[in-house]
Amino acid sequence: MSKDIEKALCEFLLGRVCVLGFGNRLWRDEGVGSILAETLAAVPGVDSIDGGLVPENYLETVAAKRPDTVLLIDAADHGGQPGEIRLLAPGDLLAAGVSTHAGSPRMLAEYLHRRTRAPVVLLAVQPGDTSDGSALSRPVSEAVSYLRRILPGLCGGAAQQARRP
Repeated sequence: MSKDIEKALCEFLLGRVCVLGFGNRLWRDEGVGSILAETLAAVPGVDSIDGGLVPENYLETVAAKRPDTVLLIDAADHGGQPGEIRLLAPGDLLAAGVSTHAGSPRMLAEYLHRRTRAPVVLLAVQPGDTSDGSALSRPVSEAVSYLRRILPGLCGGAAQQARRP
């Protein structure tokens, strides 16, 4: 996996981080955000919420945590290779979204930024297979393994860094 993503995450994740992952676990790779959020929720010191199919229902839960930064995680077609990970700013997302959810990642990011004044970014994993089923494709499974290794330290350790003004 790319050290560029790790570096970008290190630069972005400052202060108290709240993760909101979402996706449909019944459509294979589409569930990647939900799976990662659930994994991170079990890590002490990491605020992570599994928004499942309706991340918009958890926006006020995120806002109540008063995060300094917000990390959205979702499967998103960004034109990359299956399993490719990108950080996308809200301005990089189409208004209609690159996701299969009712609430587009851009809409979610813009709302959370207005509510929290925290910077928001989407950690987008390129899906390879969104057919019926619960197993992740091999490239997306490898991306999940990589993110499971790096995100706990980045999200939990970020709270020790200086808060944003």
